Amino acid sequence: MATEIRMPQLGLTMTEGMIGEWLKKEGDVVQKGDALLQITTDKLATEIESEADGVLRVIYAKEGDEVPVQGLLAIVGSLDEEINIDSNSSKTETIADVAVQEEQHISPTTEKAQRKRIKASPLAKKTATKLGIDLSGITGSGFSGRIVQKDVLAQEPKRTETVSVETIYEAVESPDVPTESADVIKPLTSMRKVIGKRMTESKHNAPHVTLTTEANVDKTILLRSKLNDKNTEVRLSYTDILVKMIATTLRHIPMMNTSIEEDRIIIHDKVNIGVAVALEEGLLVPVVRDADRKGFKAISKEIKDLAARAKENKLSGDELMGGTFTISNLGNYDVDGFTPIINLPESAILGVGRIVRKPVVNENDEIVPASMMTLSLSFDHRVADGALAAQLLKMIKDYLEDPDQMYL
Repeated sequence: MATEIRMPQLGLTMTEGMIGEWLKKEGDVVQKGDALLQITTDKLATEIESEADGVLRVIYAKEGDEVPVQGLLAIVGSLDEEINIDSNSSKTETIADVAVQEEQHISPTTEKAQRKRIKASPLAKKTATKLGIDLSGITGSGFSGRIVQKDVLAQEPKRTETVSVETIYEAVESPDVPTESADVIKPLTSMRKVIGKRMTESKHNAPHVTLTTEANVDKTILLRSKLNDKNTEVRLSYTDILVKMIATTLRHIPMMNTSIEEDRIIIHDKVNIGVAVALEEGLLVPVVRDADRKGFKAISKEIKDLAARAKENKLSGDELMGGTFTISNLGNYDVDGFTPIINLPESAILGVGRIVRKPVVNENDEIVPASMMTLSLSFDHRVADGALAAQLLKMIKDYLEDPDQMYL
């Protein structure tokens, strides 16, 4: 009996997904649990598996298509099974055409090879074919262990034969990916397409205003050192501490813990802080729920767990949804300050820069060294005015300069 493969709902608010890449083609033999394709939502990328043994008879959705939840993606069935193709679908081939393709594609050798699938990008596969490199012995560095072009090219020194530069350039050329001179032009990945779409919508729909200040974090540094000396189980980061400080601040200023939907503002009862995690192919923002009710240790454990699973592509859709405020810390990259883009439908995001030792003038007009951190708060001017956003930023700064204020 034919099995329909449909777009799953990976989170409570998911409405559609984008087809990233088909990992199987029509006529391929598949087993239950085999990955058929990659999809990308507005929150994450994941693989969709076959729900039955059989042959991938028909593919309905092309790479790059946006398919609604429960939309038909493909049909898996047996070779001799009659499949009725919806005449309203984008598929124009007849069943006879499909049968001919299946006979051409399937052979004992092909079937055996298909059972051990190698995850690699189309460009990596083409480059490997041109250079005569076996993909089965390569460990991928791409998203979720996927082999990318640089992994293939890194194998080149291991080969005894010499391949000319012209051959390598020829290997990366594709009819629909033009090259000029020595430049390599790559198509956008599905994750980058989704990120681009969301960032464009944010800048287009939300009037951004960014406020910037500096905070003397000497006392926060002492607090972190003190807590880490007492707790060998968990090592606190500055992001961990900031998540708690921001959550506490939002409890005092609830109008900044909001979302905007059409002609209404939602003031959230929960304080859920999104923490931006950088991946090779893009950015994910897992959410620490009820951060205002958790201590430093619990927040630290949760952030480390979410970040680790984000890099392994093991987060669920719900773990990336429901945020009410986002923090993006680029201090590890020696960035002083930047202008973050709001993660809609949230109304604000805090950008955090590195800690820099510099001279400052204290209350006694003395020039003394201090550890300074730049904070950049972008907010949606439809939701709040500058004075309210400035109040939020100043309270975060006050907590950084004197953490004891959080408990007053």
